[in-house]
Amino acid sequence: MRAVYKDPDFIFLDEATNALDAKNERAIVENLKEFYPGRTVVVVAHRLSTDKNTDQIIVLDGRKVVKTGNHATLIEREGYYYNLVKNQLELGN
Repeated sequence: MRAVYKDPDFIFLDEATNALDAKNERAIVENLKEFYPGRTVVVVAHRLSTDKNTDQIIVLDGRKVVKTGNHATLIEREGYYYNLVKNQLELGN
């Protein structure tokens, strides 16, 4: 997260919070919300809690884009993203 201190216009986060417990992940995600406005931020994440507040989610299956939209839209459409969210909620992640 040292990149935040350089105040970039673009930032790429690849599984930035995957090694954290839920409490620490939530704290970091909340703090980053203040950093995101006015920047292009690309987040690669398997934990859907990291993705819920983004403007645009691109869901991949292998190398194929299967859905795009924000969290609410993708939940409404059901399908692949909806099933991922449902599975993570059932597993308690």
